[in-house]
Amino acid sequence: MRSGDQYYNDATWNVTYVDSHDYAPDQAPENQRFAGTQDTWAENLDLMFTFRGIPAIFYGSEIEFQKGAVIDPGPNAPLSKTGRAYYGDHIEGNVTVQDYGKYTNATGTLAESLNHPLAKHIRQLNLIRRAVPALQKGQYSTENVTGNLAFKRRYTDADKGIDSFALVTISGNATFTGIPNGTYVDAVTGDSKTVTDGKITLTCSGKGNARVYVLNGRGGIGETGTYLK
Repeated sequence: MRSGDQYYNDATWNVTYVDSHDYAPDQAPENQRFAGTQDTWAENLDLMFTFRGIPAIFYGSEIEFQKGAVIDPGPNAPLSKTGRAYYGDHIEGNVTVQDYGKYTNATGTLAESLNHPLAKHIRQLNLIRRAVPALQKGQYSTENVTGNLAFKRRYTDADKGIDSFALVTISGNATFTGIPNGTYVDAVTGDSKTVTDGKITLTCSGKGNARVYVLNGRGGIGETGTYLK
């Protein structure tokens, strides 16, 4: 949790996740894989890929595999009924990989899995994260930020000539003040806003939607889908 960042030398190296092979967010009545709504999952993923830390995805989460299943019900339950069930049936087929996050000619159940709304959501988030250094290594702050899930991140590396500054809001609107003037471009939609007075208001509607406005950035990264739009 963010409140514990004070105990780490550099929290940007923390691995962040919602569920795993041992841990799940729903502890009652038993430890089970994420069982919430799909838009809630999309919102969680937005936060994981834009907030500090390194996002980790438990296999199958991209298609809500074994949703709500108890991760480890004990030695007498068949593996197929657990949260660790065999996933291989869902990735049978072929695919031609062209580049990072880009592919064609997917077939079989693999094609179905890749076309799932959350799988497409993760792919776009990953492309955006890769294109914005601030989302990978930047320090975060909520100072002078109004909004429920909103923050700013900045990463600089003078030796490499990097100064990456991003404003993020998830599922709702947000206002940022005291920011550098300049042109900010939304990595999701490509929308461009020019700031001249150190203030910007970002509009974002729909649970699981997000805006990532980057100073002197580029927009329209990846293919928008059910949630990022």
